[in-house]
Amino acid sequence: MLGWAQGIYIEDERKALLEIKASLLEVSNFYTVENLLPTWVDHGKYCDWERIKCNTTSGFVTDLSLGDMFSMEKDMEDFYVFHSSHELIWPLNASLFLNFKELRRLDLSLNFIGNTFVSSGLERLSELKKLENLNLGYNFIETNIFPSLSELTSLKILNLSYVNGYNMNSPTYDISEFRIPENLEVLDLTENGCYGTLQMQGNRFTQIQGLDYVQTFSPVVKASTICIVLSLTVLNKWKFHQLDVKNAFLNGDLNEIVFMEQPPWFVSYHYPDLVCKLSKAFYGSGSQETSKLIRLKSLNLVRNHFNESFITALTTFTSLKTLNLGFNSLSGPFPSQEISELTNLEMLDLSYNRLNVTPSNQDCKSLMRLERLESVSLAVNNFNKSIISCLSFLPSLNILDLSDSYNLGRTLFPMQGIELKTLDMSSSGLRSLPLNEVPNLPYLEVLILSRNNLNGTLPMEALASFHHLKSLDLSYNKFVGSIPSTIKSLSSLQVVSFTHNALNGSLFNDGFCDLKNLHELDLSDNMFDGNLPQCFSGLSSLKFFDISLNQFTGIIPPSLIVNLTSLEYVDFSFNKFEGSFLFSLFSNHKKLQFFRFESGSEKIEVETEEPIGWIPMFQLKYLVLSNCIKKRPNGSVVPSFLLHQHKLLLLDVSHNSLEGQVPNWLLKNNKNLGVLKLKDNSFRGVIHMRYKSNIKWLDMSGNHITGTIPENLQSFIPLITYLNFSSNELKGVIPTSMFDLTKLWILDLSNNKLSGEVPKGLFTNLSRAEIIKLSNNTLYGNVLSRNLSLDSLETLQLDNNCFTGNIGINTSVNSRYLRVLDISENHFTGRIPSWMSNMCSDSYYSDGCELLARNNHLDGPFPCGKTSFEFLDISQNSFYGPIPSCINLEFTKHLHLGSNRFIGFVPNAFQNLTNVLTLDISHNYLSGRIPEFLGELPNLRILLLGKNNFIGSIPEKLCQLNNASLIDISNNFLTGLIPRCLNNITGPKQLAFIQNNIGVYGPDFFWNDIALQYHIGDIFSLPPYFEQFETRDEIQFTTKNNPLSYKGNILDYMSGLDLSSNKLTGEIPWELGMLTHILALNLSHNKLSGPIPVSFSNLSQIESLDLSSNSLSGKVPSELLQLTKLEVFDLSYNNLSGRLPERKAQFGTFGKESYEGNPLLCGTPLENNCTTTTQVIKPSTRKDTEKSYDIDKESFYGSSCTTWFMFMLGFVAILYINPYWRRRWLEFVEECMYTCYYFLYDFVKYVKGLILIIFHS
Repeated sequence: MLGWAQGIYIEDERKALLEIKASLLEVSNFYTVENLLPTWVDHGKYCDWERIKCNTTSGFVTDLSLGDMFSMEKDMEDFYVFHSSHELIWPLNASLFLNFKELRRLDLSLNFIGNTFVSSGLERLSELKKLENLNLGYNFIETNIFPSLSELTSLKILNLSYVNGYNMNSPTYDISEFRIPENLEVLDLTENGCYGTLQMQGNRFTQIQGLDYVQTFSPVVKASTICIVLSLTVLNKWKFHQLDVKNAFLNGDLNEIVFMEQPPWFVSYHYPDLVCKLSKAFYGSGSQETSKLIRLKSLNLVRNHFNESFITALTTFTSLKTLNLGFNSLSGPFPSQEISELTNLEMLDLSYNRLNVTPSNQDCKSLMRLERLESVSLAVNNFNKSIISCLSFLPSLNILDLSDSYNLGRTLFPMQGIELKTLDMSSSGLRSLPLNEVPNLPYLEVLILSRNNLNGTLPMEALASFHHLKSLDLSYNKFVGSIPSTIKSLSSLQVVSFTHNALNGSLFNDGFCDLKNLHELDLSDNMFDGNLPQCFSGLSSLKFFDISLNQFTGIIPPSLIVNLTSLEYVDFSFNKFEGSFLFSLFSNHKKLQFFRFESGSEKIEVETEEPIGWIPMFQLKYLVLSNCIKKRPNGSVVPSFLLHQHKLLLLDVSHNSLEGQVPNWLLKNNKNLGVLKLKDNSFRGVIHMRYKSNIKWLDMSGNHITGTIPENLQSFIPLITYLNFSSNELKGVIPTSMFDLTKLWILDLSNNKLSGEVPKGLFTNLSRAEIIKLSNNTLYGNVLSRNLSLDSLETLQLDNNCFTGNIGINTSVNSRYLRVLDISENHFTGRIPSWMSNMCSDSYYSDGCELLARNNHLDGPFPCGKTSFEFLDISQNSFYGPIPSCINLEFTKHLHLGSNRFIGFVPNAFQNLTNVLTLDISHNYLSGRIPEFLGELPNLRILLLGKNNFIGSIPEKLCQLNNASLIDISNNFLTGLIPRCLNNITGPKQLAFIQNNIGVYGPDFFWNDIALQYHIGDIFSLPPYFEQFETRDEIQFTTKNNPLSYKGNILDYMSGLDLSSNKLTGEIPWELGMLTHILALNLSHNKLSGPIPVSFSNLSQIESLDLSSNSLSGKVPSELLQLTKLEVFDLSYNNLSGRLPERKAQFGTFGKESYEGNPLLCGTPLENNCTTTTQVIKPSTRKDTEKSYDIDKESFYGSSCTTWFMFMLGFVAILYINPYWRRRWLEFVEECMYTCYYFLYDFVKYVKGLILIIFHS
């Protein structure tokens, strides 16, 4: 009979398991589930199925490990994205688990379980009397789960971390209704949005609703005094409200009886002296019976909303050993009294709160009761140094974290009475480490002082007293000088990090070689130089060795590599090493997992092929060999030792000119390869996808790959998040298979030969895409007139294609998050829609938005919006009307409005351009005077006002633009003198146009985190760093007689001044010769007179000097021969005279066209010889009175009319046929109208002013 019943139960368990598997089909629309739980089939023993453990005696299921069913632990970003979008919810029925009567452990973490799990009977799991471990972490149960869990009395471990996908917009939960099961020992409620208080389950006691005690009788110490106390109470007629008895002195059971004074509004009229008797609930109890319920040992409440009152409610949880309340809302004083009740506490974390008051000395003394508390974290609070005195009462404190505590003072402080082993004071604003203020910590083993403002030389003398120091972290400070040799006195050191300082000098005689116990040495990002010491080869225990970003020279000693066989992590990047480095020196390093060598020099090469056929004993996980592989006469190849590597997670061989076919075998050999960078090599052929891969990051840019993009990408790289095929020779259309790469974040297909229309699916299916680059192809179509739905899109670059059509007004692009939009160099028409002016209004990067629409056919007024664009370029279009004064210019750095049809004055709103670097309003129809406030823009580097209708004189305020490098105010109607103060424009002191990055992570961030993860033993779980894209500024400036385009970094080095084609008069100020940094100076086509200033010989950097078409006189100064960089020199059409300078240096390259139009000049290369007298030919004054022919007036007038009529007819026909010429003609007419208008306006204004002056006089 028993066997028959057991068979029934086993069959019920089988059916339940198969139903659980069947429920996975509910999410098949969002995730491939066919391959999940393949062993769960309806035959065989289910105890042999995966994720199941059974009792070996009864055969019943005891352990169900159903966590991470969708393999999200490897890609947590997928998990969060699905959470936020509610796309994937697993409707798991909780009642299915009631069939597993002997179940002890149930793990359902890292799935997409939703509210169905609660509503389907979660509370009924209390029937599983043996269930001890329940893990529901990382799910998406939005409903309040806590009341349903109170009855699971058998639980010992409960993990609810991230159970509801909590974020800042999620609802919060009051857990006061949650009664902690009496047997629970471990509770994790990380990031659930909880508040309220925790209470133990009091199932043995009943609670009668009533008030808290009005007064409380002092607890007695011994049970023998109870009778005395009660007698005194009767004799003195005291009101008896409550009796608390310390349970340590009691035997047996104590009835839970509590007396309370009658509530003031409910006092009995006949019996006013009587008290109320309550059946007491758990809180306030001191009996043995209740204390048995308090078994909780570990409580993790990180990232919730608990305040300081919560700690008061924890005082009854005396069994707690670990308490983590980091990232909550605690404020006020350090809770010493409350914490002192938790006498079993071993670890306390109150970091990331708002605690700021040190308790009184008396309260601090209560901490002496915490004899087991060894670790305390108070990071990111606001205590001052008095908190140290309070913590000194902790008798067993070993580990203290005070990081990010800026109120502790600028120096370390005494810590008498604390026998610390670990002290973390990173990011605490420390500035010095005086010898007399170093705390007496004789047992200190770990000292972390990173990310402070410590300066001067390394304080080795101050640290010499720490004889047991094993780990020293002084990274990210401002230390200078060399490493003192006294570091060898710290002979116990195992970990040393001096990264990111300004240390310099050689490592010889520094004492490192005496640190025989050294395991980790990080000297990266300093200024060390010289050769690496040979004695480093004696550090046989060294595992982590990072000397990147220094100035080490010479060869890398082979003995250093051969002898350090314990190495796991090596980084030699960005130094000044020379010679050849044999990678085969690592052949016997069995533990090597990480190697990075990125070179910024051509003097060092890594030899990977010598000796031929060498086989490594290591299995690398991270390998970076960038710009360093030895160049071979017959072409470099992919390192052959990689054929023996099968555990690679990241491989970067970019910038090496490697040749041959794309090495697809790398993906085949390394199943877990997540990052492959083949950038900037010479790989040829077509892209072949033959093996399914787990690759997430694939960069093949900058090669010679031809053919088309494969159609079946999703089948071979389904997990891809970054895909870069840019700068190749790909042709054809963008395949529709690109739509199925649903995890794609970044797609770069720019700089190829792709054609056709952009498929609609690219902007509908790639819902997670953040960056899409299609620049510099020949794509066409109405791409922006469609309905777009890229809610997560931050960057869209469509520039330099053949796109046409209007831009959609009601597009569904969530422009609030769109940060960069580049549609330049296309054929878009119509007006700019208002959504473009409101881009990235909700973006984290709201101060870094960019809109580039240069060189299209857009027209109309530019719409105002909320966005303050950092980069706004709408030049070379047909926008008209006044420049809008409502544009938000708060964060604007680059403003390009040139080559449009804007009219009117420069708006006063430009006074708000306090951050602007580039201001281009050239090639418009702007009028009036140049505003003086332009000279008050403190950061302005480039000012382009040319080809407008500005009048008046050049404002002297422009002389205040000290940082300006390019100024163009040519082709206007400016009059008056050239300001002498222009020599104050000394040029920029620092670079500003290097690049404008829009990458998510940078390489430095990535490698720093790699090193950090190495220290905590999880180096290989990081996502790859994101490539840095750039938006480079571009302007046009006329120099060397040509309008040239300057883009990107060159703008930091280009300088010029163009005042040409105006009506400036007077002499050229000699002060202009003080512009020694200038490269181009153009004063041509004015009315300047006088001599050429001799001071121009000081223009040592000048390359182009144009003074043509003026009225300059005198000689050409021979001192100009000192201008050794001058390439273009134009003095034509002036009144210069005398002998030209000798034809030597740069003057030997100038032809006669540089001097033509100056009849009184002589000497080579002109034909005028300075040794002969030049004949002056006077025009004839004879007037011929005889006519040589007679004119037929009728024929003359007839032919003239016919010619005029035919000319006009042809002119109209041409304008009708050619819209471009028609546009230019209308612009010319409009310009003439404005010129006449302002001429008359100024004339009338002048006459009116003259009349007023005469009248007043």
